[in-house]
Amino acid sequence: MSSAMASLGRYHEYLWSFVQPWLGQRVLEVGVGFGQYTRRMLAEKRRVLGCDLDTGHLETLRMSSPSPSLETQHLDLEEPETSRAASAAFLPDTVILLNVLEHIRADEKALTFLREVAAPGGRIVVIVPALAVLYNGLDREAGHQRRYSHASLSRALGAAGWAVVTARYINLPGIPGWLVAGWLSRASRSATELNAPSTNWLLRFYDRFFVGLSRLTDPLAARVAGLSVLAVARKA
Repeated sequence: MSSAMASLGRYHEYLWSFVQPWLGQRVLEVGVGFGQYTRRMLAEKRRVLGCDLDTGHLETLRMSSPSPSLETQHLDLEEPETSRAASAAFLPDTVILLNVLEHIRADEKALTFLREVAAPGGRIVVIVPALAVLYNGLDREAGHQRRYSHASLSRALGAAGWAVVTARYINLPGIPGWLVAGWLSRASRSATELNAPSTNWLLRFYDRFFVGLSRLTDPLAARVAGLSVLAVARKA
């Protein structure tokens, strides 16, 4: 993970604008990261079960955002059964996975688990990297198993028993920056591409100047292309 991600205020607000309208009152968040979305949900008086593979992220979240509305648990979506009882007991009405599912080898199995632990009628909100043609060394460094189209993400959700409500591309202007970052990482032969100075600089540059452009182009490119895919689905 790039260290610059923690400071990308406009970008996180941009993603939040897609997620927030679909949230209920009991949210299972898979992959808390730096806690930028967890804190927003807690501020809106929602109960959150924050899950992550990295126990360090969970400890940092508990220390930085102490709240009676926050619970945390270790969750490995490759082997989720040890977390089933606690996840189901939380009875989440919403599950969110923001840039997480692409890391999971058996993505349909993980989506099935999340459907099974969700409350009846619950929703899932997923954002993943888009377009296989964009897969580069940064994806490999990040541990991405794949990039999705809106059709392939819809198929994965449907195969796991979710009924897709909407699926669309977002962040078209992010594509050139991703390609440039991938080229720079190859040219510099950096051993830590995701946290290389050039990558962090490009992320901050995008956050400052291009998020507004993404908001403008999203309605036009929703069915065409984008750096990411957003999908929302319901549990039958």
